[in-house]
Amino acid sequence: MLNHQGIPWSGLTSTGPQGDWFSLELQQIIWIVVCVAVAAFAQSLAGFGFSLLSVPLMVLVLDPRDAIVVSVLVASVSTTTQAFADRRFTEWKTVRRLSLLSYAGMPFGLVVFNVVSERTLRFGLGAVVLVATVLIIRKFQIPDDARGYDWILGFISGVLNTSTSTNGPPLVFLLKSRSMDAPTFRATLNTIFSNANIGALILFFGSGKMNHDNVIGAAFALPALAISLRIGYTMRKWVHEDAFTTLVAGLMLLSGASALIAAVTQ
Repeated sequence: MLNHQGIPWSGLTSTGPQGDWFSLELQQIIWIVVCVAVAAFAQSLAGFGFSLLSVPLMVLVLDPRDAIVVSVLVASVSTTTQAFADRRFTEWKTVRRLSLLSYAGMPFGLVVFNVVSERTLRFGLGAVVLVATVLIIRKFQIPDDARGYDWILGFISGVLNTSTSTNGPPLVFLLKSRSMDAPTFRATLNTIFSNANIGALILFFGSGKMNHDNVIGAAFALPALAISLRIGYTMRKWVHEDAFTTLVAGLMLLSGASALIAAVTQ
């Protein structure tokens, strides 16, 4: 398992038992790659779900804090790539407002990340995913004129981003309530995610919570990310969005349950 012991170097820590550059085992690397491939494919089609799927699955073989950092590292590449590719559909006013609110919540999430126990993080992660799943299935809606929800949910997304890496649920619910078409929804959401992920990485790096294992695990997953995004973009025109959202909700349900099981058994 990963840990946070080692010698600081440029904001990173080395986790190897004798000062090795990394201590990841082969099965951990393989599982990270699988998690990223599944999560990236889902996100490329639905516009969300990367961290919701990848983090709960990664915590089966990684420390929750390491799973969060690895997810944010890979997600920053995924969301930035998609935001750039779909930039002509982006609703920039919404991006600016929600990105600023998300940044405001990130320092509070980092406090949670630093002080909360691993078991509590697992329980919290599982609970967040399961609640999000229920609300997505029930097609949770917010009135179009209720702009106060932007402030609340934007801030909460920032807290969740640096504490659990699952900042998607509040933003997904908010943007779905605005009756956006699928291309605008995906582009706007991924641009907000990209901004949030870059901010989270700066906080993790600056606070010494990023280690060599995190970076190496993310690097091994990048080829799988590229392949999954390419396949997902190709299949967009053939996959019915409502049907796939139902599939994502099912995967989220399994992921949330796995995180809760890990909290009880590990």
